[in-house]
Amino acid sequence: MVHPSPTMMEYEYPSPAVAAAGMTHTVIVGGVQPAMDGGDPTPMLMYNPESITASIGDVVHFVFMQANHTVTQSTFDQPCKAMEGGMDSGFMPNPDGAEGVTWDMPVESEDPLWFYCKQRMGVHCGKGMVFSINAATAGDKTFQDFKQLAIQINGTEAVPLESAAIQQPGATAVESAVTVIAHASSTVAPAMVHETSAVAMGQGFAADGSACNCHCLCDAASGAIPAVAGVGSFGGVVGESFQNVPAL
Repeated sequence: MVHPSPTMMEYEYPSPAVAAAGMTHTVIVGGVQPAMDGGDPTPMLMYNPESITASIGDVVHFVFMQANHTVTQSTFDQPCKAMEGGMDSGFMPNPDGAEGVTWDMPVESEDPLWFYCKQRMGVHCGKGMVFSINAATAGDKTFQDFKQLAIQINGTEAVPLESAAIQQPGATAVESAVTVIAHASSTVAPAMVHETSAVAMGQGFAADGSACNCHCLCDAASGAIPAVAGVGSFGGVVGESFQNVPAL
């Protein structure tokens, strides 16, 4: 009778589940640098690391720090525009940098994958907040090429700055009635709406990433709004708000 050797008895083959498991890549999103000499902390608009190499079956574990960022898939040619049908963490607000704000993304392809932060409050993508998986390390379409293109277009989802059209100053009148509302506590006299008034409309994004609209009343009558009104304030004239109402 032949007995198995101790070596044969002690060897354990890995189970199929263990053999197939990939590795986990941890990527820090955002955060702040500590304040120096009594100043304010400096936001870090970056992913750390900015580029990784991963295999099918791996998982990328994104840890979101200050303040409110995303991991949104794009394409190399349009680094700051969400790819249709692409992966997206959505906004992950974490103003205090608390633990546990994470998102796991499985790697399902070994092709180059491109990502950016779609936070427009501060134009994060336009400041180089981009990330890649399996980008080329030499030749065309490297991570550095991707990052430079994002900065070049300034996160506008449009054409590079040197070929972008420059909007001429001046507001276009909008066919709607405008109501000027002055709060009781305001020290600024209510402005009168004249026939020469025009409303310039714009769009933007709030701190949580949600879309918002803004309207600016441009009155040609001199003295309608005091020249000093709103100086040093954010958002316009102190104590007054402008609201669109249906045309009469």
